[in-house]
Amino acid sequence: MNIEEQLQILSRQTCPKQVDVVDAVMAQVRCKPYLRPAHRTALWRTVALTAVAAVAAVVVFNVASFRSYDEEGIGRMMAYVSDYDYYASVETAAVNPIECLYDDETAETTE
Repeated sequence: MNIEEQLQILSRQTCPKQVDVVDAVMAQVRCKPYLRPAHRTALWRTVALTAVAAVAAVVVFNVASFRSYDEEGIGRMMAYVSDYDYYASVETAAVNPIECLYDDETAETTE
């Protein structure tokens, strides 16, 4: 007996009972109540999320409060512009235009 003959014998065989598992399974499902799994958040997860939020808040606060400008330089510039001697040098420039080209600090060191 070869494989083809065995396959033909198996194809002629029938099951004595009708096999239908769908109705039996559905009947069991109808009898059991629907159980929803309980959703419990682990304590470590809550603590970890709180710690991450705190670190993020500290980073945002530090970035927001970081000053990227030079306060001293801005103050010096404002004082220089509002200084009367700066505008008085315009009169000096009109009288002696060569001295106008040199800064006051340079003029003091060369004298």
